[in-house]
Amino acid sequence: MLVVNRLKELPPDFQYQLWLIRDGIRTSGGVFSVGKNGYTVLRIESLDLLTHYDGFGVTIEPAGGSAGPTGERVLSGQF
Repeated sequence: MLVVNRLKELPPDFQYQLWLIRDGIRTSGGVFSVGKNGYTVLRIESLDLLTHYDGFGVTIEPAGGSAGPTGERVLSGQF
């Protein structure tokens, strides 16, 4: 699960997208939106255990998500 707080609410034509990173390759872990309170919980979608990834990033993407990161990175971290 990914829990976020204090992210800005985006216009309806944009969403946040979680990227799982392994060996420099980014795979989508899901797309999500936040409300006025900036809070949401995302069930991460992954074909592999999260421990097999090096890190993660969250970018702003067109609604529905992108095949690869195209927008501004707003969060990142290491596992």
